[in-house]
Amino acid sequence: MKRISLLQTAALAAICFCGMPLLAADKGDRDQAVALLAGADSLLTAGDHAKALEIVKRAIAADPSCGLAYFKQGQAFEGLNKPRDAFRSYQQGATLAKKDNDTKTAKLADDAAKKLGTGLMQISEADKKLATKLLKIGKDALEIEQLETARTAFGAVMTMDPENADAKAGLGETEKALALRGDPVKGKIAGAMLSEIFYYIATGNKDDAKKMAQDLSSNHSDTPAGKEASQLLANNFEAPKNMDVELAEAKRQLRERADKAKKIAAAPVSNSTGPATPTARRVDTTVGAQTVDVDGMEKKAADEVKAMSKDQLKTKYQEAFKTGTESFAKARPGSEGNQKNLAAALENFIRCEALYMRMEDEKLVDDDVKANQKQASMSRYSCMKMSILSH
Repeated sequence: MKRISLLQTAALAAICFCGMPLLAADKGDRDQAVALLAGADSLLTAGDHAKALEIVKRAIAADPSCGLAYFKQGQAFEGLNKPRDAFRSYQQGATLAKKDNDTKTAKLADDAAKKLGTGLMQISEADKKLATKLLKIGKDALEIEQLETARTAFGAVMTMDPENADAKAGLGETEKALALRGDPVKGKIAGAMLSEIFYYIATGNKDDAKKMAQDLSSNHSDTPAGKEASQLLANNFEAPKNMDVELAEAKRQLRERADKAKKIAAAPVSNSTGPATPTARRVDTTVGAQTVDVDGMEKKAADEVKAMSKDQLKTKYQEAFKTGTESFAKARPGSEGNQKNLAAALENFIRCEALYMRMEDEKLVDDDVKANQKQASMSRYSCMKMSILSH
């Protein structure tokens, strides 16, 4: 996966200190908030800023869109000698008050922010620049499914700017992705089991496939792999009736992973001695499965078959089927050279498909070829699914 630099990680941690809520909700109970603020006023007047801050935070929880509540929070922070937090609260109070056309509170908050000095204004501008960088980190991390990093980056931006629409949208998308993903460790285990099931199916070992599929569907029913295992059991491990549709979807996923692999490979990395550099590239031995070029294999096979004479077709089909079957037998998940053998098997089964279509046109297909092609088609599908699952 793409790595975020050490400096970026430090930046994320450094800015997550502010006492304001991480997320700004929609307009809430304004009456309750105003009632709480009335109690906070007397505490502010009495100089009990810590207690006032507790009351103000309750008001913000009741109505996060209340500009007056953030203004009072700024007063409490200022009384507690926390000028930076006070400055941010005043700014947020002014922004929200202007949205409510509360010109009085907006002016009070603006004046209070200016009173704290130009130094803090400069800090605010620096925060805006940092927020832009963090948004990019969040978007990049989300794109390659580094979801915890994405959540931290978007959350950090919202700590600085609770109304940031891009951060809100990014965080919402991240939370949905996290919910869909579930437990990543459990998902990986389930994916590895499903990959082995496809291996057993394509090599004709249905007994072991059934045993593992029953285990997977029972113990990991809440994972995508567990649900697919249940479907395989229901279909008695027969090839999908809509094989063309399934192959098209598998090709789409492989293209998506190939694109992701390129982005990961091109991503700058950092080390303990310095920041990320554009010339340093991450080396990841797992990206081989993501870069299977099915489109390229199909084009190559089509070109080769087109150039063959009619007399060559049957012999070439037998060679491709034999080589594909032998390569696939060596491609058991977890075995040495698994990905290399899987790619070789896939290439030969794709060649079988191209040859079979030409043989049909030439009226050369017999019962043996039909039987072999049925196996080759399922093996090709298994190769593609195993390549996806190995990600």
